[in-house]
Amino acid sequence: MSGKNPDRSKWRIARDVYVAETTEDARREVKQGKLSRDFTDYFFKLVPRIRGNLNIFKVDKSMPDSDVTADYMIDNLWLVGNPDDVVDQIKEVYHHVGGFGALLVMGHEWKPKDNWVRCMKLLVEEVLPRLKNLGNNA
Repeated sequence: MSGKNPDRSKWRIARDVYVAETTEDARREVKQGKLSRDFTDYFFKLVPRIRGNLNIFKVDKSMPDSDVTADYMIDNLWLVGNPDDVVDQIKEVYHHVGGFGALLVMGHEWKPKDNWVRCMKLLVEEVLPRLKNLGNNA
C-alpha cells in the first residue's frame, strides 16, 4: 500500500455500448450484428487459447465457458438497451468500480452503418446528457 488514494477522475473504463429506441431492438441488433459476431467468432475462440478459459468475461469464475454467450455478455458486461436502460447500466458500472473519468465506447465494424449512427446519436443526445452529474452522486 502506498498510502495514496487513486484519482478516479483519471480512470478510463472501456465497454461495448449499443443504444436503440427499445431494449428489444437493441438486443436483437446486437445479437444479429458485428458486436456479437466479433465475440462469437473471434474473442470466444481466441481468449481460451491465450488464457486457457473465458474467465475475463465471467462474473462467476465457476461458470462453464459454454455459458459465456452473446446473451450473457448483454446481460452482464455490454451496455445494451434503450436510453433509460443504458443510463442505468453506466451508473451501475460507475458505482461498482468506485468512479471513473471517461467511458471509452468500444468500436466495431459499423455495419449496418445506419444502426450505428442511430446508436451514437442516441448515446450523445439522450444518454450522456443525463450523466453530466454522475460524479456528484447522480
